Amino acid sequence: MRFTFRGTVQGVGFRPALYRLAVSLGLSGFVQNRRSFVVAEVQGDDDAVALFAARLDASIPAAARIGDMRSETVAELPSESSFMIAPSAPDLFSFPPIPPDLAPCTACTAELLDSENRRFLYPFITCTQCGPRYSIVERTPFDRDNTSMRPFHQCAACQAEYADPGDRRFHSQTNSCAACGPRLACHAAGRALPGDPLAAAINGLRSGMVVALQGIGGFHLAVDPRSSAGVQRLRGEKARERKPFALMVRDLEEARTLCVLSEGEERALAGPEAPIVIARRRADTPRWLDAVSDTDTLGIMLPSTPLHILLFRHPGVDIDYGHLVMTSGNRANEPIITAPEEAVVKLGGAAGIFLFHDRRIVFRADDSIVRVPRSSPPYLLRRSRGYVPRLINLARPVKATVLALGGDLKNAPALAKGSELHLSAYNGDLDDAETMRQFDAQVRQLLELYAVTPDIVVRDMHPHYRSSQWTAPPGVRGMTVQHHHAHALAVMAEHGLEEALALSFDGTGYGADGTIWGGEFLHATRGAFSRLGSFTPFPLPGGDAATLRPSRIAFALLDGHDGRDIPGISRNDGPVLRAMIESGLNCPITSSLGRIFDAAAAILGLVETTSYEGEGPIRLEGKALREAADGGSLPAHKEALALLPFMGGPGDERLFLIDPRPLLSLLLREKSSGDIHALSFLFHACIAHASAEGARRMRAATGVTAIALCGGVFQNLLLRDLLVPLLINDGFGVFLSVQAPTGDGGLAVGQAWFEES
Repeated sequence: MRFTFRGTVQGVGFRPALYRLAVSLGLSGFVQNRRSFVVAEVQGDDDAVALFAARLDASIPAAARIGDMRSETVAELPSESSFMIAPSAPDLFSFPPIPPDLAPCTACTAELLDSENRRFLYPFITCTQCGPRYSIVERTPFDRDNTSMRPFHQCAACQAEYADPGDRRFHSQTNSCAACGPRLACHAAGRALPGDPLAAAINGLRSGMVVALQGIGGFHLAVDPRSSAGVQRLRGEKARERKPFALMVRDLEEARTLCVLSEGEERALAGPEAPIVIARRRADTPRWLDAVSDTDTLGIMLPSTPLHILLFRHPGVDIDYGHLVMTSGNRANEPIITAPEEAVVKLGGAAGIFLFHDRRIVFRADDSIVRVPRSSPPYLLRRSRGYVPRLINLARPVKATVLALGGDLKNAPALAKGSELHLSAYNGDLDDAETMRQFDAQVRQLLELYAVTPDIVVRDMHPHYRSSQWTAPPGVRGMTVQHHHAHALAVMAEHGLEEALALSFDGTGYGADGTIWGGEFLHATRGAFSRLGSFTPFPLPGGDAATLRPSRIAFALLDGHDGRDIPGISRNDGPVLRAMIESGLNCPITSSLGRIFDAAAAILGLVETTSYEGEGPIRLEGKALREAADGGSLPAHKEALALLPFMGGPGDERLFLIDPRPLLSLLLREKSSGDIHALSFLFHACIAHASAEGARRMRAATGVTAIALCGGVFQNLLLRDLLVPLLINDGFGVFLSVQAPTGDGGLAVGQAWFEES
């Protein structure tokens, strides 16, 4: 019997597990890596062969994922008398499955801290179930000689483990120890420090210094948050005035002292991906954390490498901290740094100590970020380490090899072929030359890794996006997809939908009419869409500058309606803004729900000037989450729609518009005497009710009941928790992104799913 397996089946101990299962049943045959799948042939007693198939699910390692399994009968080989792991062989099917980088497993963690174990305190301990994978691969299949582990030849002890079928390091391509593997070095002021490099770095952290340390997919900058000088130095060097920093915590117990965690959030934290989880902050957290995050949430993660574990649990050093600021090692707006020599040049202004290793990083991978709602599965805000390069399996194949370039914000290109899609790691915002160079390198590296030339390159419709200027190979066909249609298609691709309704809500996207869209109610197919509704368009005085001064957005929405006493608008500002709006000078028109969130945050006094993307909505949601936790109740449907009334579109009664002005006026009137937490919750609840009403109107017009929730606004956990039950109770099939980010980080998935009518 021949079995063919596709999915995450290489580099995760899959072949050794099948070997042990086959041998335990007395079967002969082989298991072999091919370029994009694993094949196993077994022969022997019919009952034993049947047991092999029946016990597969229980026998494979926890890190493995079988996406597809097929079996067929093949001719027996009378001369075959044993079972073996055959040398890897290439093939030409679709994309080779490369495993993601995984956090240390419990067995390796125990050995790391066991003074009797030969890998005691070895910061690169790994086995078939954990360690670097994607970040070190140079070509496929995933074998040691095809990775940056190639220079590290296994010593006799490691080689014995590698060859022993009973050892969990049997065929572990990253196997090493202190005698034969990567090594650490600690530098300060351009000189190597003597003694234990880890101890030197920990002592630096204890003294309030910023430490640059090389992880799996790039550098981190770490500092003890109790050091106000260290945190401020980090903010100054990264030009990060108020944006929250992530925290790495020693263990789950420490995480519970900082955040109110659900079971789902704890599972996400402790999973092999070890992402940053955005969770509600406890009211009694230490005051020094105000400098880390001045919002009602914290981004926390567990150690993702043995090196990080030892920062908290090194037995040879007195460690008095349980959490550290742990942020990406990069300059403002640039990609995460991977090479030690570049880190010294670019991070020297922030870091006083550098902790290096000599295992080369091939693919950069920043920390992934997730949120865990009550009403739907965990979702990704940033998809990178731990998740990339897991392939997204498409329910229906694409008709050509498609390279999708994504957008300019949260850029992540994608490559689709057959029924599989590779979504690249988070690249960042393409707003400077260095990030553009990384974007170009990332795309070319992706094509080289899979040895393909695309048939089609898909871009965003925006005429000035930098990503859209990428030069495709000669003869490759180009296509463009409207931004919000691509958001809808991203959800449809994950769930195999050919047609759906979509609530496509975000901050900015180039609309089909040349205005800025962002609050769209769409009827979408793979090749086309129709716009059935939106939030009422309004001007943005100063264009992009309005997002930095969200009170201007509030003024544009409320002037002439109820625009008195908007926080941040002086007596002199009003006439100037009014003149801009009346003349239309530098006042683009938008229907963006993201900008309406900005206006609400400004009206409630939560933000005056914006120092990072989404600051106002993040603060608004944080206040509302506190009210929700205290039992805030939803307004009645009629009450909500009175504050967000529907009206017909000018010249097209089939297009409905939702007017946000009555709701914003209420916030303005009530803010001085009302509860900001309750008003923030009311805003979210009204948006949820209006969205559900818009969905009902679209269903009445089209008969379609499948609805996709997409776009950056749906990063908002509370909006999801309020809206999804309303839609389900009303008979809709609700679909959301699970494997890709819901915002622009997943845009390329939708672009790749586009198919011309």
